[in-house]
Amino acid sequence: MRRDPAARRARVWWMGPTPVILMVATMSLLLTAAVSDERFRALWNTPKSVTGHVLLLMFCGALALALGASAVGALRPVHVPAQRWPNLNPGAIALLCRASSVLVGLTVLGYLGFGFLMARAGIGWSDLAGASGYSDAAPIKTVVGTIPGVTTMTQFGIAAVVISSLVLAQQNSRAELLKVVAVVGMSVPRAFVFSERLAILELVVPIAIVACYRAAETSRLRSMVRLVPLVAVPAVVVIFSIFEYFRSWEFFRGSGRSFWQFSFERAAGYYATAVNNGYLELNHLNVAGREPLTTLEFLWDAPGVRQLQLYDQLAGNFPGRNSVVTDADYVAMLSHYGNPEFNNATGFSIPFLDYGTAGGLLFFLIAGVIAGLLYRAFREGSPVGLLLYPLFFVGLIELPRYMHWTQGRSLPSWVALGVVALLVTRADREWSRSHRAPRERHEPVAALS
Repeated sequence: MRRDPAARRARVWWMGPTPVILMVATMSLLLTAAVSDERFRALWNTPKSVTGHVLLLMFCGALALALGASAVGALRPVHVPAQRWPNLNPGAIALLCRASSVLVGLTVLGYLGFGFLMARAGIGWSDLAGASGYSDAAPIKTVVGTIPGVTTMTQFGIAAVVISSLVLAQQNSRAELLKVVAVVGMSVPRAFVFSERLAILELVVPIAIVACYRAAETSRLRSMVRLVPLVAVPAVVVIFSIFEYFRSWEFFRGSGRSFWQFSFERAAGYYATAVNNGYLELNHLNVAGREPLTTLEFLWDAPGVRQLQLYDQLAGNFPGRNSVVTDADYVAMLSHYGNPEFNNATGFSIPFLDYGTAGGLLFFLIAGVIAGLLYRAFREGSPVGLLLYPLFFVGLIELPRYMHWTQGRSLPSWVALGVVALLVTRADREWSRSHRAPRERHEPVAALS
């Protein structure tokens, strides 16, 4: 008996939250554990401070995250649409096309804001050497600054490419393809000039998730999709190396290492030092009376809330002075105990810093449940899952370096995609009622996280 193609889609193992989080946690934590203090100092100019006890605590957080996602998968089979995924009706497609156009327009406006700031600051081609942050000049992003509420609109690009990718998964559309190309194209100079490679990753990963899941329905491509991680990891290293060549290789060319050795060790350094910095935060910034900060960063940095300095009013005092823990304290901590050049702190430590050991584990467990629910909804063709899981997936793979889900840069996309999901859900219902169509038959398949 022939198996339903929908059932085979569930076998694309790397798209689920459980295997992803176990892979990234194991690789990043084992890497940090394996590198000695001597190599930490030689490669990344920072002592290795993290202890085995804290590494184990972080891995327990990863296990709690994976457990929450797996529990959702065990509750019931996934009801995959009988029609081709994502199974969007014409009304939903029309709404998504309008939404993507609005979001692309807002994204362009945000980039125009940065262009205005660069022109006003007199930034020319000769100043782009300062973009690396290694020359004597200040980084360009620091020089030009931002326009609150305007330059933030660049982050709507994530929501735009998610929506356009879903439309392209349903049908061919030159307009939606051009929107994707335009948004990704604008992010490339931003990534170089502002040393912000995440600006590209935030776009490419959601596009890849949607494209690969759609391709998994084709028997000819299904096996290739399952092997994507074997190609994606080297590809990321190559892209990282290209940016690093223009960003920092000029300043490390005389180190005696080949360029590729330098690039690989530097890429590893972003993960190992992030885990080490997470330990430093737990050890030096976990002060009495501290209120949750990073896990609620989107709230404290939201327009209006930041001006009210709400966190300053709620948080406890930092030892030695009458104010709260700030970014300046974090930089000072890195200057004393780490290396400010590698300034990320792993997301595996943040919940423990904000909520303690028990609270951190509970945070990860709840986040895992959310991941499992979104992934199931994604596979079932529910608007909420289709729109939100690709963005949530970015946070899963970036968790070893920082907590992307709760950053202020993610808020515009979360809000935009949430609103569009509600509108598409309502449009689905209205379209079904107007066409008097019976509820689409679903076929259960084995649930895999």
